Formats: sequence, C-alpha cells, structure tokens
Amino acid sequence: MSVSYIPEKTKILLWGKSAGRCQYRGCNTSLYRDDLTQAEFNQCYIAHIVADSPNGPRGHVTRSKELKQSLSNLMLLCDTHHRLIDKVEVENHPEDVLLLMKKEHEDRIDLITGINPNMKSEIIIYKASIGNNPVMMTYDSLKEFLIPEKYPARNGATDLSISNSTSVDSRKTFWELQLENLDDQFKEQVLPKLRKSELSHISLFAMAPIPLLIKLGTYLNDIQQLDVRQKRRNPDTWKFDDDIDTVYNFTTAQDIKAQVALKIELSDNVADERIIRVLGDNISIYSISIDHPSNDFVKSRKQIIDFGEKIKEAFREIKKIHGQDVLLNIFPAMPISLAIQLGRVWMPKADVSMKIFDQNYILGGFVEAFEIRNF
Repeated sequence: MSVSYIPEKTKILLWGKSAGRCQYRGCNTSLYRDDLTQAEFNQCYIAHIVADSPNGPRGHVTRSKELKQSLSNLMLLCDTHHRLIDKVEVENHPEDVLLLMKKEHEDRIDLITGINPNMKSEIIIYKASIGNNPVMMTYDSLKEFLIPEKYPARNGATDLSISNSTSVDSRKTFWELQLENLDDQFKEQVLPKLRKSELSHISLFAMAPIPLLIKLGTYLNDIQQLDVRQKRRNPDTWKFDDDIDTVYNFTTAQDIKAQVALKIELSDNVADERIIRVLGDNISIYSISIDHPSNDFVKSRKQIIDFGEKIKEAFREIKKIHGQDVLLNIFPAMPISLAIQLGRVWMPKADVSMKIFDQNYILGGFVEAFEIRNF
C-alpha cells in the first residue's frame, strides 16, 4: 500500500493516460463507474510499480525513493488487481511485467483517442449457417478490426441475421426464409438511416452461403461509403493488407445457345460437366477465373474493386451477345467479399436477370437457390 504523497498533477496525468480504466492486462475496467449499478464514483487505486519504500513490493534501496512520485512508476488499477500485484501474487508481477502492461494500455488509449472523429463507421453484421456449420460473429469480436483506419460509430452493431435460426441450406424453406428476413431487416434497420443520412460509413462483416451474399450486395449498390470486409484464414483476421494485384480472366463461350451460364472460378475450379448436369448441354458457358483458385486469396480492397470491374465487363458482354431478356445462370465458387461485390455492381435497370446456384454437398452438387430479377 502506498504511503507517499502523489502530486495532484501527477494523478490527473495518470488518469488521462489510462482513460480512467484499470491498466492490468486484459482488465480495462472503468474506474469511474460501477458496471453493475452504473453509479459514478472514484474506485481506483494508484499503485507503485517499484514500491515507495524499500520493504514494499518490488522495493529497492535507492530507486524506491527516486521513483515514488514518478508518473512512469505509477499504474491505475482496480481493487482486485491492486491486491493481486501487491499482496497475493507479488512474485508473478515483477517490475518489467508491470511496465509492459502500463505501456500496452497507454499506447492503446493513445491510438484510439487519437483517431479523427470523422472516422466513425457503423458495423453491419450478416450471418447464416453454411451447410450444418453455424456462424458466430459479434460486435465485440469484430470491432478491433476497424482500428486504426476507422472506429465504431457506437457501442454495438446492426445485425441483419435471423436470431437463433436452426434452418440449414439443404432445406427447401431455407432460401425463402433467409430472403424474407434479409429484406425485412434491411428495410427496418438500414434504409431509414440511409434516407436520413445517418450512416456516413459502413463496415460490412458477412459470412453466409454465397447466393445470400450476392443478394445482400444488391441492397448495397448505391452506398458509396461502404467497406466490405473479407475473413482470412491465414492469418486469422478481417484486416486488409496493402494493395495487391490479381488478374481476373474472362473467357467467352464458344457457341451461342439457348441458355447462358457464368461460372466464377476463384476459390475453386468449376467443371463444365457440373453445369451441364444441371441445365443440359444446350448452354453457352462463360467463365471468370484466376490462375490459382484459392478460398483465401483476397487480402486487399483493390482485389475486390478489380473483380467488380471484371464482373461488369462480363455482364456487358453477355447482354450484348444474348440480349437484355436472357436469364444468366450464375455458378459461383468465390470468396465472401467478391460475392457481395458481384451483387453491388449488378444494376437492376441495366443488367440481365440472374439465377443463382449454390454448391450443396448434401444435395449432390449445384442446386438452384433463387432468382434476382431486373424488374
């Protein structure tokens, strides 16, 4: 327990650097408000890293006196962690460990509070089960990926998902249920805020079957300040790297036939036979591909933008050859962000109608999910 006088100026500086929160690693408890009752009062303890007396925790014959009023030697702590470092587990909390905790906390506070106020972004979440695998995404698990480019506009997110749904994409009712919910949630939660210009920027985190992500993108095609995020596996993050170039190849069909299909071969190859098995052989098959398909190749925003330009090129070429009234069958094998981008660049008054197929192993291959009409 500290027995030294600490100048008021030093206390204020410590409060400022810690943002009034416990500096013990992983705690971050607010020390000006009781989390249970929300009553506001000062419940902090100012702890010495090197004790203010030689006999105290981490005390030193000469340095205790030298550092007893030094800001660099003080930590703001809650009662639990003050007792932990000074009484319960002193040996597990040497000087270097506490100094690192203090630095990490103060650096984080400096980073967050130093962000320009006009860099707010509303987090929008959309998730649906993929096969039998439920998707877990929460505001708390995603907010860190905005910093330092953006920071959350509020302490929460807009979630367009169905709550506690157990429906899976192999059931006939799955697509109808999901589409109805997505339409309702967008009109209720997002559209009114857009009309009132309350959403200056959106960060979209989505994980769902590809057809639903394409449909989601069609709702967002007029939103300019939108950052579509991509979940990466290695490393495990939603953050982007610097600009990366990917060459997207658009291959036209060899013959003009009654039906038209576009296979998107980005996360895997799609053999023509898989399409013919569904639609028959009276079909013109176009393709957008990359040299080495991978489900984890999207690492930058530029790759998403460039794909958008390539899919627009494909839409224009197919309409020019087959006419405005053709129904374009989409067979996608693609990352989530690019599926959303496909929906975003599709223009309902300019592009042809689409029928979206979904790869479903339980049902034995590609199956029709739903249509997206241009009227």
